This record gives sequence, C-alpha cells and structure tokens, in this order.
Amino acid sequence: MSSLEEQLHMMQQQITALQEQLHNAPLTPMQSADGTATNLPLHSLWALEPITTGLFQKVKTELLGLDTPLHTTAPLSDSEGKNIIECYSPIAHLDYKAPATIPSAEKMMNRGQRMEDNSLKQLQYSLSAAYHPLDIPCHEIVSLE
Repeated sequence: MSSLEEQLHMMQQQITALQEQLHNAPLTPMQSADGTATNLPLHSLWALEPITTGLFQKVKTELLGLDTPLHTTAPLSDSEGKNIIECYSPIAHLDYKAPATIPSAEKMMNRGQRMEDNSLKQLQYSLSAAYHPLDIPCHEIVSLE
C-alpha cells in the first residue's frame, strides 16, 4: 500500500513540476520551416488561403452565376400576387375537403380515435400542402383582405 502511495505522490510532484515549467516558460514565437519567426496565433493558421478564396469566387461567378442579383425587378404588389395565385386553375374557386378515412381503418378505430382523426385531418392536409402546393398562400392572401 505504501508503494502505491509513494508512486501517486511522485506522480503528483511530477505534474506540479510540469505545470510550473509551463507557467514559467517564456512565450516564444512559432518557428516556420525556413527559420523565420511568426507571431500569428494558432487559429489564424487555419484561415482560408487567398488561392482558395479566389477559387471560390471563380466558381461562384463563372459556374453558378451568383454574381448577379437574383431579383432584378421590384416585388409584386399584394393585388398582383393575389391575381397570379387566383389564375392558377386548381385554386380558382377551390373548396377543398380532406378525403374520408379508409373504411377498413375507420372500422378499427374507437370513438376517441375517430374524433381525433376528424379534428386533425383538415389541419394535416392544409399544413402539408400535398394536394395543391399553393393552397396555403392563397388562403393567407384571401383571409388577409
């Protein structure tokens, strides 16, 4: 038992000695391969090189065409947006109702499950916009006016 305690004590002494060396050591700048000193912090060494940035700019402008603005005209007014959405044929005069539950599934449901299904059905279909993708914007525009 005493040998373990002695080993532990010696390890603690070594750790404290190393910590003192770290605190007392003078801060020296990092040496580069050619022997010149650099005073840069470590995190700045991982910054993007100008070559990488230039390559990104070239890809962005030449391949993707992202140097021109996406929206070159003024935004549409509310009435113009509403007219465009109303001209979309499935939305014009649309009164959408969610389809009925599959009869075989409805037979297996108890009363509480049926009530929950009926209350959530219309909400689920309107939120998912699976039937008509412009139902929700049309509803929002119509309900705002």
